[in-house]
Amino acid sequence: MKFSTRITTGEIFQFLMSHAYAGLSGKIGLVISFVGAVLFVKALPGGFAGNETNMLIYAILAVTFTVINPFLLFTKAKKQKLTNPAYKTDMEYELSDEGIHLQAAGQEGDLPWDYIVQIRETKGLYILYTTRINAFIWPKKDVNSDIMKYALAHIDTNQVKLPKSMRG
Repeated sequence: MKFSTRITTGEIFQFLMSHAYAGLSGKIGLVISFVGAVLFVKALPGGFAGNETNMLIYAILAVTFTVINPFLLFTKAKKQKLTNPAYKTDMEYELSDEGIHLQAAGQEGDLPWDYIVQIRETKGLYILYTTRINAFIWPKKDVNSDIMKYALAHIDTNQVKLPKSMRG
């Protein structure tokens, strides 16, 4: 089974956001931003007089994980798109009983199915993790349900962390 894809800046950004905010540290960051926003709003009726330092701290907390970090992740996605040779060309995937064969930017490699440790699904992506931080990014626009069924049939679903929609 074969398919090809060309990863966009938006898809890299979507992966980085998912990776940054899906874990415990991402959720804690969002809670911190929420608390900062609530404290900022609560301090508004008192005015800024004599309260400038606290207001500034609350504002920084409010935007750190909701505005600044996503902006930095988008900047990182743009840089990766420009500098990573694999993102400049089509990625050709061939799935077989042995695993995943990938060709991109004049290089190729094989990955056995048992190297997949987690699959995450976002609105526009399937993310197949091979380590805690390394993953294949498969845009849904290029991957039909038959491809995912094929992949799921070749991994040990008892050993791989899967989204609820893929279990069973």
